[in-house]
Amino acid sequence: MSDQASEDAVSLAELLETGIAALKGLIPLIWLQSKIPPIQFLIGGVVVLLATFLFTISPPHNPAEPPIIKPRVPVIGHLIGLLRSQVNYFSDLHTKSHLPIATLPIGHRKLYVIFDASLQQAALKARDMDAQSFMVDFVPRIFGIRQGTIDRLLGRDGVHPNIMADMEHVFKVALSGDNLNHLAGTTLGTMADTLNGIDEKTGLDVPNLFLWIQGLVGRATAKALWGKEHNPYRDEDVLDAQWEFESNMGPLVLGVLPRLIARKAYLARKKIQSALIPYYRSSFDQRDASVSEFVRARSQLLRKYDLPVDELAKNEVSITLVATTNALSTLYWCIAETWVRPDVLAEIRTEAWRAVVAPLLEKQQSEDGDTATKDSTSTNLAPGNISEITITAGPSLESKCPLLASCFRESIRLASQIVTARRVLKDTLISGADKRTYLLKAETNVMMPAKVVHRDVATWGDDAEEFNARRFLAIQGQGVRFENSTGNTEADRQQRNMKAAFVPFGGGKHLCPGRHFAFTENLAFMAALALGFEIDGLQRERLRMGDSKRGETAKPLPGMEGGPVALRKRRGWEGVKWEFVC
Repeated sequence: MSDQASEDAVSLAELLETGIAALKGLIPLIWLQSKIPPIQFLIGGVVVLLATFLFTISPPHNPAEPPIIKPRVPVIGHLIGLLRSQVNYFSDLHTKSHLPIATLPIGHRKLYVIFDASLQQAALKARDMDAQSFMVDFVPRIFGIRQGTIDRLLGRDGVHPNIMADMEHVFKVALSGDNLNHLAGTTLGTMADTLNGIDEKTGLDVPNLFLWIQGLVGRATAKALWGKEHNPYRDEDVLDAQWEFESNMGPLVLGVLPRLIARKAYLARKKIQSALIPYYRSSFDQRDASVSEFVRARSQLLRKYDLPVDELAKNEVSITLVATTNALSTLYWCIAETWVRPDVLAEIRTEAWRAVVAPLLEKQQSEDGDTATKDSTSTNLAPGNISEITITAGPSLESKCPLLASCFRESIRLASQIVTARRVLKDTLISGADKRTYLLKAETNVMMPAKVVHRDVATWGDDAEEFNARRFLAIQGQGVRFENSTGNTEADRQQRNMKAAFVPFGGGKHLCPGRHFAFTENLAFMAALALGFEIDGLQRERLRMGDSKRGETAKPLPGMEGGPVALRKRRGWEGVKWEFVC
C-alpha cells in the first residue's frame, strides 16, 4: 500500500468515532479538523446512524412476554419472510424454534404468534383480545371503503352507535334455525338441479374438477343469498370477477397504489361493485322475497347508518367471498380424497344407503303391505324402484354417516390454513397446558396460524401431513361441535388435544357463524354424489394441495387438480331424481 493510500485509509473505529461526533452536531468542525476525505466522513456518519437506528428501533420487551425470535435481517427480516413465504412463514418459524408462543419484532412494533393449541384456545377466549380492532385497519383497504364509512359504523362520528353488537345479532339470527335451513335448502336445490341434469347415457365431461365445483358452489350460493330474479352474480363475468378478486386481493392489504400493485384485484372488485350498486339502488335486497334473510337484514342495518349506495355495495362484496371461498375448497378436497380411495368410497356409500335409501324402501314396503322385512344392512345398494330420493341435511345425516363426516373434518383439517388475528386491548395474561403464563401487552397484534396446530405430529400422529379418512371416528360427533371429555385416560386426553387443535372456524365469541351452513350443505351433497354417481379418471398422482397465500382454505396447485374427469350416473341409479330438504 502506498504512503498516500495509508494516509487516506481510515479504520472502522475512526469512522465510528467520527460518526458519533457528527451526531452531536459538530459536523463542520469535525470535518475541518479530522482531515478525513468527505466521502469517508459521510460513510462514517451513515454507519453510526444505521447502527443507532438498529439498536434503538427495537420495541421494548418485558421478560414476562413471549420469547423473541430475532429476524435474520435486522428490523425488517420478519416482514420480508412474511411477504416471501406468507402463511408458511409461521410454520417455518415454529419448525426452527419449537416455541409454543413467540414475539416477532418488526420495525418499532412487535407481533405475537401463538403456535400451541392450548394457548390459542386461551387467547380466543380472552376477554380483552378483539377481532374487530384488528380488522378495522384492513377492511377499508381490501374493499375500498372510505375511512369516513368505517368511522360511522364504529360510532366514531359522534352520531351513530357502534354497529358491531347489532351486526353480531344479525349473524346469529340469519344463520340459524329456519333462516339457515332456507339458505342451505336453496343452495342445495340448485346443486340438485345440476346433478339431475347430467345425461343418463353420456354423463358429463369435466376438464377441471376444481373449477367445476367452484362454479357449482358459486352459482348455487349466490342464488341462495341474493335471490332468484335479480341476483347480481347471474352474470358469469361477475362470478368470474369474484374468483379473480379472491385470488389476487393480497396486495390490497398494503393500501398503497392499489390500481398499480393490485391491479387484477382492483379491477375485479370494481366489476363486482358495479353489479351490486344497481342491485341496492333498486332495493332488490328488500323487495325480492327470495333474497336470504342474511343479505336483507345486513342491508337493513347498514341503511340505518345512512350509507351511500356505493359504500353499501363496496362493503357487501365480502358476502359471497366469505360464503364460498372456504366451502368450495373443502368440498373439492373431500370429493377428490374420497374418490381416489375405493375402500373409503364403498364404505361411505354403504352408510349413506342405510341412512337415506333403506328407510325409503322400508316405508314403501309398509305402504305396499309387504310383510317381509328389508334387511337395512344389505350390501345390495340399488335404489329398487324408487325414482325420487330426498336427502335431509342436518345433524341426523351426520350421525348416521360417521365416516363421511370424518372425511369432511379431515379435509378441513388439512386444507384450512386460516390465520386467526386478534388485537390485545389491555395487558393480558394467558397460560396453556404446561401452566406457564405469558404477558401480552396492550395494542399488540396476535396471530394464530391454524396450519401449525392442524398438522402438529404430537396431536395428530406421525401421519399428520396425510389424509386419514378415519382420523375423526374416535371422536365422532365432535369436530365442529366437540363433546366435552372429562376423563383422564390417554384417549380422553388425546380427544381434548384434538379438540383444542381443530380451529378452522376460529373460536371464542368470534367463532365463524357460517360454519353450520357449510357443513350441512357439503355433507348432504356428498351423500347424493356418493350414492348416485361415478367420477371416472381422477388420478391420485395428479392431486396436490397448494399453500394458502392469505390464510384461506388451500386450493390445488395449477395442473394438479386430478386431471380431466367424467361424471356419470351409477348403474341402477340412472332414473333417480335427487332432492334436498333442511
